[in-house]
Amino acid sequence: MQKEIIATAKKIRSLKIQGKSAVRKAVAEALKKSAEKSRAHSILEFRGEIEKAAQELISARPTEPEARTAVRIILKAFSMHSQSLDEVRHETIKAASDYEKNRSEAMKTIAEYGANLIPAHSVVFTHCHSHTVEEILKKAGHKIEYVIATETRPLFQGRITATGLSKAGIKVKMIVDSAASRFMNEADFFMTGADAILSTGAVINKIGTSQISLVAGKEDVPHYVATSSHCFEPMSYYGIPEEIEERPPNEVWNKKLKKLEIKNPAFDITNAHMIKGIITEKGVFSPEAFAMQMYNELGIAGRREEFSSLYKLWHKKEH
Repeated sequence: MQKEIIATAKKIRSLKIQGKSAVRKAVAEALKKSAEKSRAHSILEFRGEIEKAAQELISARPTEPEARTAVRIILKAFSMHSQSLDEVRHETIKAASDYEKNRSEAMKTIAEYGANLIPAHSVVFTHCHSHTVEEILKKAGHKIEYVIATETRPLFQGRITATGLSKAGIKVKMIVDSAASRFMNEADFFMTGADAILSTGAVINKIGTSQISLVAGKEDVPHYVATSSHCFEPMSYYGIPEEIEERPPNEVWNKKLKKLEIKNPAFDITNAHMIKGIITEKGVFSPEAFAMQMYNELGIAGRREEFSSLYKLWHKKEH
């Protein structure tokens, strides 16, 4: 396997590359380079190399449907009517390049939709770091009084949010995660990203999102989720649960004590009824309406075998 693939997977696993947008971009770029540098002598051998690279990259962070969607779309290059290895290689490279261009344009559209929701003199509460939320807040920066950002333990991704917004000239009030209930009543919106959206409209995001959403609901602060439609997980329609990544215990505390067990899940699930709207490049939807939109758009009813085969591909490395 190429060194670039192994290095990229390692960076994703260690969170040197973090956030669904950055992970997706890194995966697409790594597959593009893999195709460019491949020494395969046949289409079958080339496909095997790309699929193996995809397995390595996807397994680095299991709760990343957008990265899986990127791979699914790039792999469609193999279904083209290409007659030679050079043609297949070209289509794969083009698919990876075009995918990222498409996602960059989608980000701009999401930022527009999100910024239009925020009226003048607003206070926005956010948790963890989302490239998508950050772009929305920058776009609406002139209308924002300040942003309340949690520090987001144990790896403090909230500092990434605070740094980016501060550099953009937006005032930020940083708080510890457990102070959410103390400061939520100052906010007009609670806005987060999403690592996955399920068939019920439920959202998987950084651990702590669900409990902060409960606080927002208590204070009548609407929770909006900003994300690419590619974060939707089609396998959830077939009853396949999205894996919740368990991070290393030493991220929380590196001390070993008798009778001590440290649990460090990276994500939690926020139910659809707790979410006001999902902001995507396709528009702003209720969670249920978004799930139905994706059901129809992807033709879920007739594609179970296709999605199931991809699911098996993602999990082949683990088993």
